[in-house]
Amino acid sequence: MALAVYMGIHWERARRAASDMRLSRRRVMVLRQTVVKERGHVVVITGVAALAIFLAVRYG
Repeated sequence: MALAVYMGIHWERARRAASDMRLSRRRVMVLRQTVVKERGHVVVITGVAALAIFLAVRYG
């Protein structure tokens, strides 16, 4: 009986760890997607700013 209780507790911990791992992977994937989007925004903003400075210097 003690072994069954021990295995039950062990199984519950393993199940929780597996579900936590799935959630962690999902969070990491979402964070990576967010980083890619933010980098894209930075590239666009930097390009527009550089173009604006170039046009201001050339035609200003």
